[in-house]
Amino acid sequence: MKVLVIDDQPEVLKQIEKAIAAEQGIDGQPYEVAGLTDHQEALKRLEEEHFDAVIVDMVMGPEEDEGLAVLRQLADKSPITIVLTAYPSVPNCVASMRSGAWDYLEKVPADGSDPYENLLRTLTEACRHRMDHPEAGRSNPDSAWVRQHFGELIEAHGGEVIAVLDREVVDHDESYGKLMERIKKRYPVARPTVVSIPDLKVEAIE
Repeated sequence: MKVLVIDDQPEVLKQIEKAIAAEQGIDGQPYEVAGLTDHQEALKRLEEEHFDAVIVDMVMGPEEDEGLAVLRQLADKSPITIVLTAYPSVPNCVASMRSGAWDYLEKVPADGSDPYENLLRTLTEACRHRMDHPEAGRSNPDSAWVRQHFGELIEAHGGEVIAVLDREVVDHDESYGKLMERIKKRYPVARPTVVSIPDLKVEAIE
């Protein structure tokens, strides 16, 4: 599986690339990783080449909005997008998820956990979900509803994975695997939208 990492700090970029390249995807093969520091170059490459997943820094560039520009460019397209940021804030998290990000992760987690382990875990979960639901990530009413209500979902379901069907949260769990077991039994034909909700307890950065 091909992964593109975008971060304007070269040393951080190398660390992320190294962590991902050392692991195997759910297909049993090592991840194929490419890294770029320039978001315009990244957008151009994404037009020319298919990637299964894109890991992007949030705060980049003079206006500090280049990460969001990448997410918006990829909204409702096929790559899985995951934000890995050193400057977490509720507004940025909401904007990221409304632009279609699968997850919003901290480079220095408040709970002291390993950021690369967190990244690899959420990447695995996202890839597994995409394999089970190849149409996921494209525009549909439930994913649009999630983006519109992400602020409320963070408050109600922070740290959980939720399943949304017909614009309603029909199930939620801290474990992706347990949630999917129940969803497959309850909805053998319908395809709920499944989204990871970050547990973001920091206040907005002024």
